[in-house]
Amino acid sequence: MTKQCNICGNVKETTQFSKCRANKSGLQYACKRCNSKTNLVFRTDKPEHHADWQRNNPEQHLRNVARHRKADKNGLIYSITNPDGFVYIGMTQTPFKVRLGEHKKQYRRDTGNIPSLHKSYDDYGYDNHKANVILELEGIDRVQLGFIETTFIQLYKELGKSLNIKIK
Repeated sequence: MTKQCNICGNVKETTQFSKCRANKSGLQYACKRCNSKTNLVFRTDKPEHHADWQRNNPEQHLRNVARHRKADKNGLIYSITNPDGFVYIGMTQTPFKVRLGEHKKQYRRDTGNIPSLHKSYDDYGYDNHKANVILELEGIDRVQLGFIETTFIQLYKELGKSLNIKIK
């Protein structure tokens, strides 16, 4: 099925539109690409808006986060590679940039839940690591995604190049 974007005017597959229960079609009026551009402009012009809204609407924010986590989404398997070629493998159903931002926050807060990766950040510097999407899968659940992630981790462990190993 196809749908026309109200912003760019292009006719695209319905998979290129986010869901919206409020609309009769069940889809947003603008395609994902146009929505991203519009949202980026808004966030650039009014960076405080989102944080203020979250502080003023904590219950709604928690409901939104819960609904987002339950939504059918694409799954990603990604890698973070240090200059020596050691690799951390991860999975996410959130946007890749968001997940990388979470890694950076965890590292800065020294939460220690990924000690080998954090030690690598200490040794080489955060910015000297390269992050890449290895695999993007549509409509996959977390269990299936976890199985694929484990397979990749095992491959790098067998090569002796894994940062998914806990430091003792």
